[in-house]
Amino acid sequence: MIGLHLDWQGASPDPGLVNRFTRSLAVGIDIAVGHHRSDGALFAAQCAGPGQARGWRPAIAPCGTQILFDGYLDNADTLRRDLRSDARDPATLYALGYARWADAVDLRAIGQFATIAVRPGERQVRVARSPLQAPPLHVWHDRDRVIIASTARILFAGDGIMPEIDEQKIADSLYLNYKDEERGWYRGVRRIGIGAQVIITPDGMTSRRYYDIAALPAVRLKRDTEYVEAANALLLEGTKAALQGFDRPAISLSGGLDSQAVAASAVTALGSRPLLGLTGVPEAGWDGIDHPAFFGDETAHVAALSALYPTLETETIDAAGLSFDHKLPAMFLMAGTAPRNTMNLHWIHALRARAKARGCDVLLLGAAGNFSFSFDGRGAHPGWLLSGRWRRLVRELNAVRGHHSLVRSIASHALLPLLPDGTYRRWTGLPPSRDDTPPASWCPLDPAYAREMNVRDRARALGHDISFRAPRSSRAARAAAFAGAMREIGDIRQGLDLIHGIPSRDPTAYRPLVEFCIGIPDDQYLRDGESRWLARRMLRGKIPDMVLNETRRGRQAADWAIRIGRDRAALIDELDTLARDPAMARRLDLPRLRAALAGWSPQDAAGTEAVNLIQYALPRAIATARFIRFVEGSNVG
Repeated sequence: MIGLHLDWQGASPDPGLVNRFTRSLAVGIDIAVGHHRSDGALFAAQCAGPGQARGWRPAIAPCGTQILFDGYLDNADTLRRDLRSDARDPATLYALGYARWADAVDLRAIGQFATIAVRPGERQVRVARSPLQAPPLHVWHDRDRVIIASTARILFAGDGIMPEIDEQKIADSLYLNYKDEERGWYRGVRRIGIGAQVIITPDGMTSRRYYDIAALPAVRLKRDTEYVEAANALLLEGTKAALQGFDRPAISLSGGLDSQAVAASAVTALGSRPLLGLTGVPEAGWDGIDHPAFFGDETAHVAALSALYPTLETETIDAAGLSFDHKLPAMFLMAGTAPRNTMNLHWIHALRARAKARGCDVLLLGAAGNFSFSFDGRGAHPGWLLSGRWRRLVRELNAVRGHHSLVRSIASHALLPLLPDGTYRRWTGLPPSRDDTPPASWCPLDPAYAREMNVRDRARALGHDISFRAPRSSRAARAAAFAGAMREIGDIRQGLDLIHGIPSRDPTAYRPLVEFCIGIPDDQYLRDGESRWLARRMLRGKIPDMVLNETRRGRQAADWAIRIGRDRAALIDELDTLARDPAMARRLDLPRLRAALAGWSPQDAAGTEAVNLIQYALPRAIATARFIRFVEGSNVG
């Protein structure tokens, strides 16, 4: 993590500010922090140890610019060759690249990083984040000073700046709208966007988006097999980059294609070195019910993979006794957010804690696989219709339409996503767009508060579709994914890494792999009715057939009813306490949440509005309320 406190007039920070600012970088974790003062600027960064912290300085480019760097580089060897440097420190490599290539450095450098650049004597700061995914950066500024840091709480170490909740962010997030990327969780605090370069001066901020998924070039190869070979090579390349510098890796391993693909690539890259696979499984006593589209226990799928690879050791984690609120205060402190997928946090924390306890020094993930090599082809049908590839469209629809007519299949699969919103809603039976009542099954907002905060119109203006309609093209599907909830990943993943003291790496988010996968034709993903066709060809012989041929998805937190049922009485009491707080009662539809919880039994059938409300809306409502009270310094009880 990094931080900068700069007085525009060049006044030197006093010792009290230096102490507060540097100590805030180490709150909640046992880590050394180095700092340096220069021309009214206070630079700070986490360091490997006290010795490094004592002599720490920001990297300095040949042009004199001082650079703070947070994150990692996947192509450090290439940069060293191009820059004719033997520098090992990524900050130094980035500084040299900035001096050589200026703004183009953020495209020449491949990895996940965030940077702050200050040139002595100039009243401006340059800030940037890498494309696709990056560590977070938060900014507070006025005409006297600018403060930039990896977490928003560090900003409040400055004099006279108090944390206040951004009410609009709260409302938008409970509406699942994360499209306003620069809006932070605190009033007056802005976030730097993914793939953006920002110049900050005493007069304000100017942001430029230098990376756009929609503008990526098409990739065309001669034969189908060439796409498979290229994707496999890039996945292995990304996996090797993710493992660079680590000795004892673990992987968050499921029964799905993505993490199993990463595990297979990691085993290849590691050679004789071991890989620990950790799998979250339901707690004993869960209902054991599998649905046509989902299965709850992925143990058998993981065991089948382990049988193929002697160096892969697997272990299941049931997170017994934990629930969605496990380590929530730590997440508030270290991530500075109200987590979105709250009901999954218990097993994620338990898995990371186990990796650390087993002595692992990195945790591999496969979170971006659905948007890279294992994309399912969503948006291909309307894309073919718009591009005039009607023969391909008809061929694919004939493969799946069953007893439906071809005309009906074209209308529902290809034409429907292209229709105007009003027509689409009438066709699908959705309420008209003028209905601003929050969706009853997943949104905990009070209707009056939702109208007051204008969440419906903001969602529409920002391109957030609460009807979750099919995308207009495959590229639009990927762009929406990286522009939506994935924008929150930087803060959440940073918080998890810090809490458990183990970094995470995702080879499926390796930029060359993602760009290749976005650029190739849709028929590489959807062929003769078979979705995820690229991944299934890539992984044939590398993962078990039962996984390769699986059409269901793993059901995360399949045991949620046990966990919420165990805390039901306490949660009802908490809802009653929140109802006595006028501000909370204004934000949340507490009577509806309480009625659903009070009338619910863990044995109730899934899929009803009340059950969905408890499973999806209740944990987010509670977590958000606790986050607000954490920031405000009040207690729930």
